[in-house]
Amino acid sequence: VKNLLSKRQIMNGSFDRLQLVNTYGAFGRVAEEREELIVSSARAVTGPWREYEFRVKPGAVGRRPRWVSPYHHRLDWQMWIAACLGSIERSPWMYRFLWMLLREDEGVLGLMERNPWEEEEEEK
Repeated sequence: VKNLLSKRQIMNGSFDRLQLVNTYGAFGRVAEEREELIVSSARAVTGPWREYEFRVKPGAVGRRPRWVSPYHHRLDWQMWIAACLGSIERSPWMYRFLWMLLREDEGVLGLMERNPWEEEEEEK
């Protein structure tokens, strides 16, 4: 427990002599600030622009945090990794993802919390 609460936490360090329990750290540390990619689209360059909401990725600050266990929302996780890498060129899968969003692919839209254009389509 000391290790978990310590400012000098040792990630993946053993707690006991038999090494039956350990901490888990995906990258060895957690940054105090978290950069996020925001995906939005518009019917025209002049707007209006609408943001796509992901199921568990942080978004609207007023939204309650999501309960994700036991599921792993890979798309939301990959969005975080892409933001950490700093540019879309380092996450080439993003080009295909964005293209499929623009095509309004049902499979890709099904991975999202909601389609921001859904209300407009229902009115037609």
